[in-house]
Amino acid sequence: MMMYLRAALGWLLVSWSSMSLAAVSSDGDTVVAKTLTSPPLSTSALVETLLGLFLVLGLIMFLAWLIKRTNRFQATANGEMKIIAGLALGPKERAVLLQVGEQQILVGVTAQQIQTLHVLDKPISLDNSSEKPIVFADKLQQLIQQRGKS
Repeated sequence: MMMYLRAALGWLLVSWSSMSLAAVSSDGDTVVAKTLTSPPLSTSALVETLLGLFLVLGLIMFLAWLIKRTNRFQATANGEMKIIAGLALGPKERAVLLQVGEQQILVGVTAQQIQTLHVLDKPISLDNSSEKPIVFADKLQQLIQQRGKS
């Protein structure tokens, strides 16, 4: 491994030095040597690239945490069983309302167990027609219209 690293470093130094001492003929007889004023790979460019990489990775981790935290994109069991609502009661405790067929069950979920709290006789209707879910396309369209007016 060390041998390959030394060979690569040697090749890099040879190619770098040949780039910085390129000969240029100006009027046919006189040869002038020009050198690069700054190295092609500077420390600031490397730091900027690494900061950009860490920013993108941090953004990906934040979005994954946010999706997990908001319980979006949960799969259903062929539509027969789904989570209607959930409420955090503590750092690791939740109350969850499940729809199983026509029956609704309120369960308590902790880190160690899941326990049925109540089986509802009459299903709760969560038909919030007044609260329209926010769709990204609608929000983007509103922002574009606001920009066009100003």
